[in-house]
Amino acid sequence: MTLPIHQEASQRGSDRPLPRVKSFGDLAGLWESYTVDLTKLLSVSFAVINDDEEVFYGIYPSKSKHDLTIEDCNAALRHIADDELYPEVPSGVNLTLAPDELDDRSAFVKRPGLHSLESVEGTGFIPRQILDETLIMETISKSPHPNFIRYYGCRVKRGRITSLLLERLECTLSEYVTKPEFQQLDRNKFCDELESAVEHLHGLGLAHNDISPLNIMVAEGRAKLIDFGSCAPYGKTLQSLGSPGWREENFSTSEKKHDEYSLRKIREWIQDPQDP
Repeated sequence: MTLPIHQEASQRGSDRPLPRVKSFGDLAGLWESYTVDLTKLLSVSFAVINDDEEVFYGIYPSKSKHDLTIEDCNAALRHIADDELYPEVPSGVNLTLAPDELDDRSAFVKRPGLHSLESVEGTGFIPRQILDETLIMETISKSPHPNFIRYYGCRVKRGRITSLLLERLECTLSEYVTKPEFQQLDRNKFCDELESAVEHLHGLGLAHNDISPLNIMVAEGRAKLIDFGSCAPYGKTLQSLGSPGWREENFSTSEKKHDEYSLRKIREWIQDPQDP
């Protein structure tokens, strides 16, 4: 079997033992990548994360999830250095450490996004993203709102932030509108709750910049704003854009008006949910 280039380089340059994948259940993620027009499969990638939060990653070009075998996974895995994924804990910053008893059954464990690792490796994009979101969650947790997702704290390994632990919620607004219970939802009250959360955020000098039905959860009929990965102080340059269909224009800085547009769009859409 011919190994992907990255695996050959990893075997030459690292003595670190690689984990042995025994089933697809051992994978922390499995992703397919397509061309922009979604007409051509480019690759399939996958990752294993061990108990020490070390990440091992592999990619196969021109293969789908269905074509991938366990042997392929074991042949392609390579270790990813901590500094590619995890930011160092900033000096002088007191972070909230998540309680040890929390795990992925009792909380949502948000780790670095690995699906685009191949395209951003070496740029520092992923650790910057993790650090930015951690600091935002630390800020808003000190000024909580009932319609924000709850932040339990972060996990630190080897002096680096490896994950955020958040309240586990089961249903996005995008999913909820397809359920029978949606017909009983007080939609105006729901939107009022969402607007209250966003106004509170704006009072802290922050814009969310990515409000969409995928970033709103429904908990017992109440709105919960999630995913603060694009949240930033007004005027700050962003690493990511809002969601297509829910932003008025492409943008590169954090602005209050991005949220105001998305809120108007949500309030209109929720009356008769269809693709934006």
